[in-house]
Amino acid sequence: FDAVIIATGVNEKFADALAGSYLANRKKAPILLYTNSGLSQLNVTFIQENLKSGGTVYILGGDSAVPTTVEETLSAYNVVRLSGKTRYETNLEILKEAGISGNEILVATGTNFADSLSASAVGLPLLLVNGQGAGLNTAQTEFLKSVAGKKITIMGGDSAVSEEMKAAIEAVTGVTAERISGKTRHNT
Repeated sequence: FDAVIIATGVNEKFADALAGSYLANRKKAPILLYTNSGLSQLNVTFIQENLKSGGTVYILGGDSAVPTTVEETLSAYNVVRLSGKTRYETNLEILKEAGISGNEILVATGTNFADSLSASAVGLPLLLVNGQGAGLNTAQTEFLKSVAGKKITIMGGDSAVSEEMKAAIEAVTGVTAERISGKTRHNT
């Protein structure tokens, strides 16, 4: 591989790994999971045996997700950490690194994993939002302006990404967003 991705495997910190699925697709890179017990020897051995010389190890998230000791363990490689103060900022850093390809952006809540997990395998850019929050943050607004005109597909129902958030996204992008949802996460 030219690249390997490391993200936390701790349940409540799922967002970085799911946001990283697009980067993994673009870089043709596996995602290895870090747990609170550390980077496993299996992961280190995998990197040693499978990462090309001069390849890149992407670490997703801040020090609380994947500690700096992982960077130190892998210092023989080109290590790039993609992180922000929040999961939403980290998501944008991942999207910037991956580059936006194609004509569609997926949007899902960043507070629950089900919809973004279902969408992660399709190889499209995934923007995580606080679907019931106060709206888009400044960085998300700027990102959406930069991709204005692309098809926007919202994953999940109104309880995941509110109609108000959908309207805010449409106002910034100038397109009518499509919504894929069902009565439950399983139906979605």
